[in-house]
Amino acid sequence: MTEQELAGMIWNIKEIIRGVYDDTEVENVILPFTLLRRLDCVLQDKYDELYQQYRDFPDEKKEVMLMALMRRNGLTFFNTSGLSLNKLLAQPKMLADNFKAYLDGFTQNVRNILLAFTQEDGENGDISRIYSRLDRNDLLFQVTESFVNNADLHPDRVDNAMMGTIFEIIIRKSKETTNTKAGQFYTPREVVHLLVSLVMHGREAEVNTLGKHFQIYDPCCGTGGMLTEGKRYLQSMTDRTDMKVYLFGQELNEKTYAICKSDLLIKGDLDKDRNIALGDTLANDQFPGEHFGYMLANPPFGVDWKKIEGKVKEDAAKSDGRFSVGLPSTSDGSLLFLLHMISKMDPNGSRIGIVLNGSPLFNGAAGSGWSEIRKMLMDRDLLDAIIALPKNLFYGTDISTYLWILDNNKPAERKGKVLMVDATHPRYARLLQRSLGKKRYEIPDEAIDEIVGIYGDFTDATLPDREDIKVARLMDVEDFLYTTVTIYRPLRLIYSDIAKKATEVVKGEKVKKADKETLEHFAAITFPEEKINDEEMFAIMREHFGKKLTQGFVKLVRTLGTTDPDAPAVWATPGKPESGFVIDPALTDTETIPMKENIDEYIAREVLPFVPDAWRDPSKDKVGCEFPLTRLFYRYTPLRDSSEILADLMGLEADTTSALQSLISEAR
Repeated sequence: MTEQELAGMIWNIKEIIRGVYDDTEVENVILPFTLLRRLDCVLQDKYDELYQQYRDFPDEKKEVMLMALMRRNGLTFFNTSGLSLNKLLAQPKMLADNFKAYLDGFTQNVRNILLAFTQEDGENGDISRIYSRLDRNDLLFQVTESFVNNADLHPDRVDNAMMGTIFEIIIRKSKETTNTKAGQFYTPREVVHLLVSLVMHGREAEVNTLGKHFQIYDPCCGTGGMLTEGKRYLQSMTDRTDMKVYLFGQELNEKTYAICKSDLLIKGDLDKDRNIALGDTLANDQFPGEHFGYMLANPPFGVDWKKIEGKVKEDAAKSDGRFSVGLPSTSDGSLLFLLHMISKMDPNGSRIGIVLNGSPLFNGAAGSGWSEIRKMLMDRDLLDAIIALPKNLFYGTDISTYLWILDNNKPAERKGKVLMVDATHPRYARLLQRSLGKKRYEIPDEAIDEIVGIYGDFTDATLPDREDIKVARLMDVEDFLYTTVTIYRPLRLIYSDIAKKATEVVKGEKVKKADKETLEHFAAITFPEEKINDEEMFAIMREHFGKKLTQGFVKLVRTLGTTDPDAPAVWATPGKPESGFVIDPALTDTETIPMKENIDEYIAREVLPFVPDAWRDPSKDKVGCEFPLTRLFYRYTPLRDSSEILADLMGLEADTTSALQSLISEAR
């Protein structure tokens, strides 16, 4: 029986519970029972013998001696109840009580997984939920019997690899059936395969090094798909039998954590119970100080981190904190996961593959947290490539998605370079026969091979049959950097109807008493009837109020002026050019200047010919960074000629007239 057939048979057991459990709840039965059945089958051959040995252990040494017994027999779990699903069927009337004893008999690592299956949104779980609802509806015997009779998962017939595939198929069927948060917990298989292929590309020499072992880490591991695909891919690259691949991950959602841990336990990939941890990665890293050679992740898209803002900012305040580079807005925490992964890069070399939406490419101006994070990637030369994916690949979202590949030990020919790949072309997507939520397309194997080939070539590329359509551009690190320069222009004021304006200001409710008294003196001053500029205005002020004018007085007087582009520029201190110009906030502007451009030459060419009085303050310059992938691959589509459009409209009008005449004729 194939993996597909066996998985289908197990999945069809859901028909027994239909009506009692809705589609979103079916996995609460099928997944833990599949795990239990596999564990039974693994223990089956030696269980009675080992159980008897366990019973003979002295009570005070049972726990220690059980661990030794498990190690001798190559087991990572055991059940001390003496029961199995098959044995439970022998006493139908005692089924519920015996089921409780059976579940309680598992070693702690299995009980933790079973408990997580029953938890939701941080609430305390209850292991009895696995069977109690079935028992109340008289379905427990039927379901247990169906698993015993229809799911022969003995290792002689279903090895670890096959069992892993079966469990993956069941998980996928569950997510595809409900489509509920599938995009959050389940990354489409072909996207995982593409990401892993890109991250592992070119690592053949390392993988074939005798004695070399590997660690793969996923900080938001979901159901563990990226971890298992990463291990599978590494193993496919070599014939080495001595190579070990250790998997590590952390997951926030209890049930998804349980699925992941079950999958790895079933496959024999859970080397240590602590390797897959439960908790919020950003707020409570379960692997502090550890480093990994390979890291893969698909963090949730556009999920805010306001609830953990305090802890994140506390970490960011540390000079060596994970997030000390900068913080994105609280509306999207995806770049925080990237920073977290970067903090775990091995100094001797690590590679990262992460799925992100479009926001991290360009959100945030120069100096913002978003931009500072991107700039850090350029400063440290960590970013190797970004690949834009076709739309509608994910179950829960139709937004644009991108794969980012990072490497802190680039080969010489890739240093200082970043490859941008546009894989959004229809060539790289295949329409599904049936939509799965918002997933309408998949990336076929041949497209994956082509994309990986483009990445490996690491140079400009076009479509094979369309040289006018670029699909890859090799860029320098500096191409993504820019300087935001603030352009200042002087305030230019004229004064007219001064006494009248002063009187109006005095009548205002928010005028300070001292200012009111000063302005009241203006009624006794004879001002020129024609308009006067700022210097002329303050010559009159010095004549009436003395030579020493306070800054407060100057500011007050200038509220009576009106901006005029033809007036002379205003000095900060009237009559003293050395004090510099007063800046006109309304005319202040910014220029975004590519890093490869000379700033002074740019301003002389693009600014001063239009505003000769402009200047800049270099101390206010800000270096920013963005990845304008869409702009890099923009293709201009000329508008159709108006005569063609008119001809089409006239044709449609003629068709409409003909159709109406036909209907009228038939009616007659």
